[in-house]
Amino acid sequence: MVADSGLQIITLGNFDLRNGNGSLLEPKHNRSYKIMDLLKLFITYKDKNMIADAIAEKLYPENELLDPRNTLRTQVYRLRKMLAEMGIMDDPDDDRYCQLNFQNGYYVFSLNGNCNLDVDLFEKYIQNGNTFKDQEPDQAMDWYRKALTLYKGEYLPDNMYTEWVIPTRNRYHRLYFRALLQQLDLLKKDNLVQEIIETCEEAFQIDPYEEAVQEYYLESLLMLGQIKQAASHYKYITTKLNQELGIKPSPVLREIYQEIKRKAIQKNDMNFLDIIRDLQEDEAVESAFDCDMEEFRAIYNLEKRKSLRDPGTSFIGFVSAPAEISQWEPRELKSCMQKVKGILLSSLRRGDVVTQWSERTVVFIVTDTSPESLPFISRRIENHFDREITIKNDVPLRIDFKQIDDSQALL
Repeated sequence: MVADSGLQIITLGNFDLRNGNGSLLEPKHNRSYKIMDLLKLFITYKDKNMIADAIAEKLYPENELLDPRNTLRTQVYRLRKMLAEMGIMDDPDDDRYCQLNFQNGYYVFSLNGNCNLDVDLFEKYIQNGNTFKDQEPDQAMDWYRKALTLYKGEYLPDNMYTEWVIPTRNRYHRLYFRALLQQLDLLKKDNLVQEIIETCEEAFQIDPYEEAVQEYYLESLLMLGQIKQAASHYKYITTKLNQELGIKPSPVLREIYQEIKRKAIQKNDMNFLDIIRDLQEDEAVESAFDCDMEEFRAIYNLEKRKSLRDPGTSFIGFVSAPAEISQWEPRELKSCMQKVKGILLSSLRRGDVVTQWSERTVVFIVTDTSPESLPFISRRIENHFDREITIKNDVPLRIDFKQIDDSQALL
């Protein structure tokens, strides 16, 4: 049975059910991946009414089930049995830890006060930090620390390519990134330089490619006089960004690099100057190409032809504002989409192209890349949006990609 200390559900960086005695997931449970996926889905959509057909469509998108309702009833029965074996849900009326009910044609999974879900605590801590950050920054930093400690990695990492998991995973990553930047900003205001470095190094274990975090890290190394370490890290991260994502350092990172050179010269560190020579770049600041619709159409058609020889390396991206944004004043809408376009131009590579297709849609082409790089490109753009654009009512912008091939027609 579950200990009186309660049940902990872990979803960030791992999936686990734990009580005071440790993990409740035995190897035999991990082998029942269909049952585990059903449990993960119910946890993700807890307290929401879900019909059987919708659940089956999410869990078995490529299967044509003759009787999805009956199949789901069987899976739910097995899930209840598994949870009963763990001592979490002894019978349908036991609400000590969780409940899984079927009422009025809907399945509803819920947790009670004796059960802690890590993402619920994660959001609560961030909300507390946001509440105190302006008036009580010390309290805010404590709440942000608790939130960042909970974020051990991506949401449900074992389901990395499961379609229904991706929106929730992206949402928690955005919350983590925003909380991280809030914490780093508060630490900077209090001149807690060493804690900034430690916080950044922990964040690198989660995602080493967030340039804003790299900026805080390099600035802090310079403040402590660790110039050689700053130069070495700059070389490392810019090389990784280029090799893994095919992108150049941001203007802010380049400015920090200039400061590294200035401080090295002031110290007359000859060994360090050798590193600087290796870092020296001959090219000017690069950015994507801003073109009109006809130029974009021509480039798109060239990429279509190229796909016959080298398929799968070019993608067209769409950045769309939601329908609600069309209700804005024309000048406000135009200003927002101009900022979106500017962010794309600075986020993408020199070989990529960008154009505004309609009043609330910007399109772009990325070349010589792989499908695995697209989530990183999206995340980089989204993070620039979060830092530079405030959307009314926190309405998100949407980024979609489609591979360019010879069968497509550009409208």
